Amino acid sequence: MAAISIGTLTDLEKTSYVREGLAIARPKLIYQQFGQGDRVAKREGKTRQWFRMTKPGLTSHASSFSSAQYVKNTTGAPPTWTPATPADTTVTAQVDFLFGQGHEWNEGVEYTSFAELPKELRELNAQHAAEAIETEVIGVVKAGTTVAYANAKANRNLLDSNDKADMDDILAQVTTLRNNDAADIKGLFRALVSANVVEQLMKDSAFRSAIQFQKDYLFTGTIAELFGVAFQFSSLAPTVTNSGSNNAVANVEQTIIVGSNSYGITKWMLNDYDIVYTKPGGWGDEWAVKHAMTWKYMFKSVILNQNWLLRLESSR
Repeated sequence: MAAISIGTLTDLEKTSYVREGLAIARPKLIYQQFGQGDRVAKREGKTRQWFRMTKPGLTSHASSFSSAQYVKNTTGAPPTWTPATPADTTVTAQVDFLFGQGHEWNEGVEYTSFAELPKELRELNAQHAAEAIETEVIGVVKAGTTVAYANAKANRNLLDSNDKADMDDILAQVTTLRNNDAADIKGLFRALVSANVVEQLMKDSAFRSAIQFQKDYLFTGTIAELFGVAFQFSSLAPTVTNSGSNNAVANVEQTIIVGSNSYGITKWMLNDYDIVYTKPGGWGDEWAVKHAMTWKYMFKSVILNQNWLLRLESSR
């Protein structure tokens, strides 16, 4: 039977239902919200692009730009202007098509418009899509090559039960990002943490004392903001099981700390996210009582700069 989907609606209706889905999805999009959005104006076909500029160097010269990026002299004589060509990196990747498992239910009524479909199921599909998208982003950022271990351990196998995350670990890794010339995100680096790491930090007296007079937060999932770091909680934060010293540590927490433009994501927009409803009466449904609803999404996430995000591993 013919299907009803967001893609078949008018632009005004599309906007309404995409916003409805985004409102449900946003609380789950913790990692996704700090990625650099793709170049929407260049969104064509199955590819997405992200744009990154390379900063000029800081070498000076008395009269010429031939081997320098700025001129310094005592005469005030202007040099011959020889501007540099901006060095840019355009990262291009083909999207992944994500398809939700969806739901099937029996009901005698037939729905003739998208607005009549059970709102609860529309919301459930949006939440499932958000968690799938978040899982995809996490899979990309946790594979970054810059990694550190609690208490300055040399590798994962040396972690033991005492190597839990604390503010000393967090600040050491933020220092690494700063030394790598990573930019912050609206004034703060972002530490994306699990509930277990939140508990560990709350037991750290330095952390607990610093957050006594914290404010309400703009970003979804924010636990605290201190020492130039914002802590964001996600129920989907990654862990590794059966690791550590001779497998003595059953679970290793993976806290991701990021700066601006360290990774890219495609935004939740029109024509990317869709909910599809299939009417009753298809093959095997001669009595026309089976309804089906699912979601699909075109999405991609990529690392843009390995030096601007890192993974801190600690014991649970």
